[in-house]
Amino acid sequence: MQLALVAAASLSLFAVFSLKVAEVIVERRHIEAGISVAEVVLRAMEKDIAYSGALSPYIKEITLLEEGPREGHPLVVPVGEKIFPFLPIHSAVDVTLPFSPSPSASAQAGKETPRGIRVRFHSPEIAEEMRSFVNVTLAIAVIDVVVLVLFGGFLLHRTVIAPIQRLAATSERIAEGDYAIRAEGGAGSEVALLAASFNKMVGSILEAQERLRISSQEVARSEKLATVGRLAAGVAHEVGNPLMSIRAYAEHLLRNRPERKESEECLGKVVSETRKIEHIVQGLLSVASPGRSGHGATDVNAVLRDTISIVSFRNLFREVEVTLECGDVPAAAITEDGFRQVLLNLVLNSVDAMNGKGRLTVRTWAVEGWTPPGGIAPQRRVTDSSGMGAVLTRDGGSDSRLGVAVSVTDTGSGISPENLALVLDPFFTTKEPGKGTGLGLSVSKTIIDGAGGEIRIESDSGEGTIVTVILPPTRKEEGPVNG
Repeated sequence: MQLALVAAASLSLFAVFSLKVAEVIVERRHIEAGISVAEVVLRAMEKDIAYSGALSPYIKEITLLEEGPREGHPLVVPVGEKIFPFLPIHSAVDVTLPFSPSPSASAQAGKETPRGIRVRFHSPEIAEEMRSFVNVTLAIAVIDVVVLVLFGGFLLHRTVIAPIQRLAATSERIAEGDYAIRAEGGAGSEVALLAASFNKMVGSILEAQERLRISSQEVARSEKLATVGRLAAGVAHEVGNPLMSIRAYAEHLLRNRPERKESEECLGKVVSETRKIEHIVQGLLSVASPGRSGHGATDVNAVLRDTISIVSFRNLFREVEVTLECGDVPAAAITEDGFRQVLLNLVLNSVDAMNGKGRLTVRTWAVEGWTPPGGIAPQRRVTDSSGMGAVLTRDGGSDSRLGVAVSVTDTGSGISPENLALVLDPFFTTKEPGKGTGLGLSVSKTIIDGAGGEIRIESDSGEGTIVTVILPPTRKEEGPVNG
């Protein structure tokens, strides 16, 4: 389309130029012919003013004038209709010449002798010639436009459009993952330069992706080594202390051969230390092979009230203000023992973080539009309070459904940003040595993951911690929540 417009504009300019040249040539020929005929008539009239001989068919009218043209030069004026509306060429011209009759002719004229003569000259041949020229010019212009558009379109498609279409198809295949293909752009053209630049860009992207893959592998390997190191250090510390105690008691029994009562006491402590090791091993097994814990139908509010009533009698809770906010929630798809273990871990961690003094808030509520792990991340409602965390959503996507949420909020010292990403790792703890194994949160996460739920931690140094657990309801309980 653009090529056609350019061709039409160019040939239109050429046609206008040609018509202008033809106009000048025809107009000059018309004037010269009119003057020549008028001079013939003038010579005849100067001899015989009453001349009425055979007039040429090109002469339409002869008029004697009292005054001739100024300065004695012929005066030519176009008259009549235009040959074409857009060309200033008329079918006839009036030629005015100075008139000097002979004495005999002056005697015939009487007292008033004319001083000028006007001859109207009309040439049908010139008009017809101009019409033919205009028609031929327009026909040539139209033919040139058609030929130029067809040939130019073919040339444009071959040199520009087709290579660009191939380049677009190549880019689509590369976007689909076929990185082995390359663009073809010919040689010696701008499209070839574009294709070469495109191929260079694809090569640079592949190199960047390879560097990113290698860097990601190195980062993952470093993280694994760091995790293994923390795990090994934790195992060595947590298992090493009981083993040292067992060894000390065993050596004491072998060397001193104490009395029965003392021996039984030493053996009891050996059994106690072995139970500690057993507890640590069980925690490790829970993290490594959690199994599925989502086949239960637990009343989270009942377990929550029961658990809080039991632990609240411990000395650690004497100066802790405990607040329960139980909402209308369905049964959660988790075993009661698993949920109780998770709840105990979260509550005891919060109380430890407050050093036995502060405010502990445990609440439950139903989450509408919750996206299970692996789906689209949920987003906070505009009307939600900041304490709810980013778990209530209006639309969680195609996988959104109902969820059962439990949050444990404390007013403790909080968790620093650098430690927040590590709190779920096995054996990671910020407690003093001997006050924790670092398995509580990792085991809790394993239980929650096995039930198809998720655990989220929001905290900052000196601002307390909010731990939110979201569990799927039992199948028969899924649906909208009323109230």
